[in-house]
Amino acid sequence: MAFLSRSILAMSIALSSFNVCAKVSCDVELGHGLIITDDVIRIVDKGQTRVQINNDNQLFIRGYWIDLSPEESQVLMQFSAGIRDTVPELVELATDGVNLGLSAIEQVVEGMSDKEPEVLKTQLQYVERALMDKFKRGDDFFFIAPQSLSKIDDFFTEEISKKIHSAVHGSLGAILVSLGDAFKSREGNIEDRINDMGQRMDIISKEIDKSLQKKAQQLEFKASEYCECLNSLDVTESRLQMIVPSMADFDLVQIKS
Repeated sequence: MAFLSRSILAMSIALSSFNVCAKVSCDVELGHGLIITDDVIRIVDKGQTRVQINNDNQLFIRGYWIDLSPEESQVLMQFSAGIRDTVPELVELATDGVNLGLSAIEQVVEGMSDKEPEVLKTQLQYVERALMDKFKRGDDFFFIAPQSLSKIDDFFTEEISKKIHSAVHGSLGAILVSLGDAFKSREGNIEDRINDMGQRMDIISKEIDKSLQKKAQQLEFKASEYCECLNSLDVTESRLQMIVPSMADFDLVQIKS
């Protein structure tokens, strides 16, 4: 029982650290999804591309090319640059934060058992899917779903955190069974092995705590930058909507305060 208590404590430390997230200082929402590649930006609504920007200077709305003057093209390029300066980095930080949290849990489990229980692996896949519904990146693209950017912390501290808690607690039984089998198959004093594993767990949990605190600080620092950039992007988008009124049908950046 002493080992189980230490194990749960170590997991709690890792999870509480993971829950620390940045507070965005302005209320910003993305009204539509975005897919960004090197050459193309797509504003997506219900799975369909509604606005497409090719090479940062060619605009299509609902599949129709919009003829712009050189001066108007400059506004489009500013809008495109604002998206590229903000969204990919946001997606990278978001996915890195969760991947670090998942890696932390796996490290804790490896400290308890020689193998990862299948139930934990399955449940952590649910966490990854929840993340990919909001943020996704590949070798040549970034995706962000429509959402409130001022509530990213809620997504991490509530939805993702709850899923991780379920994954860990749901797999504790399998972990303990695995540990029991391991103890039966090894020689030596069981109490010594439990103490040694408890010490390893303490070391691992402290390292996880440091890593997650560092990630939380990075998110907090970047939050203010996102706020400023998105406010600026909203101003540029408004200018573009004055030039091309049909752009207003797919208002991307929405400042609520």
